[in-house]
Amino acid sequence: MKNFKNNFEFFRFPTLGLLMLVGAFIFALVNPQSAEAATKKSKPDYRASVGVRSSYYLQAEPGEIIDLSVIFNNTGAKTWKAKGANLVALNAVKMTKTGLDVNRATVFKEKSWGTIVRPASLNKDVKAGESVQVKFKLKAPKKAGEYVEMFSLAVRGVDFMPGGSFKILVRVDGPKTSQYQIDSGLTTSAVYVMPKGKSKTFELTVKNTGTKTWQRRGEGEVVLAIADLAGTSQFYHKNWYGKNILGRLTTKEVKPGQKGTFRFALQAPDRYGEFTEKVQVIAPGLTRAVNGLLSLTVAIPEPAVIQNGVVTLAAEPIIRVGLTSLNKDIATFSSDQIYLVQDTVGTVLLEVPAQGQTKIQYSAGVYTLTYNSTVIKSSLPVRLTGKNPNTILKVSSWSTPYNLFRGILEFRHTPATGLVWVINELPLEQYLSGLAESGNSGPPEFLKTLVTAARSYALFHNLRKTKHADEFYDINSSTDQVYEGYAYELKVPNVVAAVQTTRGVVATHPSAITEKNTVGTIVAAYSSCNDGRSHSYHEVWGGDKDYFPYLVSVNDPLGICTSPPYPTTYIKGGGGNHMVGMSAFGALKYARDQGLTFDWILKHYYTGITLIKAYP
Repeated sequence: MKNFKNNFEFFRFPTLGLLMLVGAFIFALVNPQSAEAATKKSKPDYRASVGVRSSYYLQAEPGEIIDLSVIFNNTGAKTWKAKGANLVALNAVKMTKTGLDVNRATVFKEKSWGTIVRPASLNKDVKAGESVQVKFKLKAPKKAGEYVEMFSLAVRGVDFMPGGSFKILVRVDGPKTSQYQIDSGLTTSAVYVMPKGKSKTFELTVKNTGTKTWQRRGEGEVVLAIADLAGTSQFYHKNWYGKNILGRLTTKEVKPGQKGTFRFALQAPDRYGEFTEKVQVIAPGLTRAVNGLLSLTVAIPEPAVIQNGVVTLAAEPIIRVGLTSLNKDIATFSSDQIYLVQDTVGTVLLEVPAQGQTKIQYSAGVYTLTYNSTVIKSSLPVRLTGKNPNTILKVSSWSTPYNLFRGILEFRHTPATGLVWVINELPLEQYLSGLAESGNSGPPEFLKTLVTAARSYALFHNLRKTKHADEFYDINSSTDQVYEGYAYELKVPNVVAAVQTTRGVVATHPSAITEKNTVGTIVAAYSSCNDGRSHSYHEVWGGDKDYFPYLVSVNDPLGICTSPPYPTTYIKGGGGNHMVGMSAFGALKYARDQGLTFDWILKHYYTGITLIKAYP
């Protein structure tokens, strides 16, 4: 994808960024069905879903003012109005026997609120299918403790909006409680891979950033427990310390500034999938440590399944790659073997010996070929091909070391844009071997993941032939996928091995099947990193929300952009880092740190896909 090569250079040897966990305002969506049932007067024209929130874990001191933001998606049929009779605003609410009602007794009111129950209004009208970010402030109560409040979008003169409600759990820490603090270094999430129905022992290491020493037992004892102390964990193991305590410290004590490790056993559910629940670091008195709430995910990958012979192509596709457009409409070519120069109907214009250089220039509808003292003119585009199928062609007028290419090189003027392009035509697997979307050092399962996504993306455009149709190629070497050709292929033997191991394997989805794309290969978008989840196609690029059902948002705690090296613009989707589909940062960690296989990683990022071998 665009700029991915440069991005990836930064994380060939990445470390999991230490992002400070900020606090304990914990947002949890109210079940939309429950909200709908509680708002009997609501009209189906008004409906919402709650999207990204500015903070999931934030704790406050008594009376502290905190800025929050929530993204709401308009999933109904009517436009939300920022002003007027049916304006839409955010309200503090409570659940009563008859449904939702405004909560005039809210303990979070801050002076910036519009009314006693309205923390914020919309800053613009929001059409159906659009999203809006609502920013507001809360003032923490002065008394230490945990508080629960509910907020909901409401339509003046109509009712509260189905799907537009969420709860906030506010943790207010007094001076004693704040002596126990942690930094998990896990961006609030930990992922563990387990076999189905089996048990396994793990360790979780966190840093004591408070002022009190942690003890393994006795006074000052700190333990790891499930968050719902009254509940039952789906990962319960008989070696736990009672019903709720997963593990204790492995050392006698952990002083402030030191790291402590909890060792614990988990029992995996007897089915495939991803299972998540909250765990907490508990300080003396069964009080959660500041920043001590974490998400623990158990991933149970299915055995690798690649369906053979479902719908296949008769042969390996030939792909046309737009290498670059020429500023002066001129280039010089050579090879260390004999090569032919032909026009696009197959007429041989020149046969050039090894090391012979051919200069080609376009002007006013004429292609002029110059070899030594021989000058030939053609009204048709020009193609260079070796007499030997393994001939490597060189664009010798390019100063870059990446100017060697397998297959055929075509020199063609594009009437639609007025540009002259050098196009590389070659088998798809050879194209993938010269792909410069990663270095050579990634683990095998990561490299297999990346080349399979790249193969799917390339085949999608090769079959449909719509993206660059007026430029006479399928995919380009910069803004689509970074491709450097044969010289780069020599640098990355591990990438080449991944290509060979996964030959012909692509990700498919029934929604992608068309008259041209009979295989149903998907447009497997990917980028460097994200903000904790992949973003949907519709969210970033618009269009029909149902058009790419495999490119929907999925949780991706290991894919988070960390700074450095990622600038804020990347985390906000800038610099070509669109965050749709697979994040390479997350895929690398799933393979390297969690031991997950390429098929599991692909199915995690691309919802509902099937992997097939599309050609021999």
